[in-house]
Amino acid sequence: MNPAVPEASLTALVHLLAEQALMALGVPHPMMKDLPPANPAVARFYVDLLAVLQEKTAGHRTEEETREMEEVLYQLRMRILDLRPAADTPDSPKP
Repeated sequence: MNPAVPEASLTALVHLLAEQALMALGVPHPMMKDLPPANPAVARFYVDLLAVLQEKTAGHRTEEETREMEEVLYQLRMRILDLRPAADTPDSPKP
């Protein structure tokens, strides 16, 4: 196998989906020069895909895979929540 290509695994799939979510959140990726504008709806889609993967693989993951998946999902969900206050905050009252 080519050393530049990682081994196919659940962890690799989780990280691939996480990278897509991060790019959709506007986080720069070292392999790309230009990123499209942030798209939180697309980021949520990738997080939802990870949650489906988590649900469907329950009982079939190693402890390490489970910890990794939980950590990745937690971190992504926190980033998405960080976006909400700016979008959901009503205009401040005028004096």
